[in-house]
Amino acid sequence: MGSAATVAFLDALVRATPARTDQEHIDSVVLNHATVPDRTARLNDPSQPDPTPYLLGDLQLLARLGADRAVILCNTAHAFLDEEDLPLPLLSIVEVGADAVMAVARASGGERPTVTVLATDGTLASRLYQDALERRGATVRVPGEADQPRVMSMIYDGVKADVPVPTEEFAALVDELGAGSDAVLLGCTELSVLFAQAATEDRPLPDRVVDAQSSLVARVVEDLGPQR
Repeated sequence: MGSAATVAFLDALVRATPARTDQEHIDSVVLNHATVPDRTARLNDPSQPDPTPYLLGDLQLLARLGADRAVILCNTAHAFLDEEDLPLPLLSIVEVGADAVMAVARASGGERPTVTVLATDGTLASRLYQDALERRGATVRVPGEADQPRVMSMIYDGVKADVPVPTEEFAALVDELGAGSDAVLLGCTELSVLFAQAATEDRPLPDRVVDAQSSLVARVVEDLGPQR
C-alpha cells in the first residue's frame, strides 16, 4: 500500500541484507495491493470504504503461502488491526519505529526526550505513534493545524501522485517542524521514499531524523538475515 513505498522497502531490504549469494537473501512474498481503500480517508470519514477486510485477507493469503510473519508498509493501516488476533505474527513498523527514535532521542534528551512525529492525518488522529512513544517515556509533538497540510501535500500531492519533491524542500520542512525536539520520526512510508531519495542524492538528513521504514528494514535483517 503505497506502491513507491513498497518498492523502496524491498530495494532497501535487498541492499541491507549481508548476502554473498542469492540463497542468503531473505525469502519474501510481496503483495503490492494498491487498491486497498485509503486508510486516512476512512479514519477521517467513516462513510468511506473500510480497508480492514482487505488487510485481513492479505494476511490470510500470506499465511497460506507459508509466511512466518508479516510487515505492513503503511503506518496508518496499523490503526485498523488488533495485533493480538491476526492470521500470522505482525512485525509492527510502529513499535519498531518508536524503539528506534527513542534510542536516538535519549542520547541527547535524557529519559524524557521530546520527539516530533511527521505522519498522515490518519496516523496522527489514531494516536498510533503518540501512544507508543508516550509508553516509552517521550514527550510527543505533532505539526499544528497550519503545518500538517504541508506534510500531507508532500505525501499525497508529491510521492503518491508521482510528482517530484525536491530534497531541499523536504529537508527544510523536516528541520522546521522538528525544531526544538531531540529527534524526529518519519511515520509515513511516503516520507520514507523522500528520506531514501535524500540519501541517494548524497544529502542525507541529520542523524536525529529517524525513518520508521528504514528501522523496520534493519529489524527484519537482524531477525531473518544471514548471520555473520
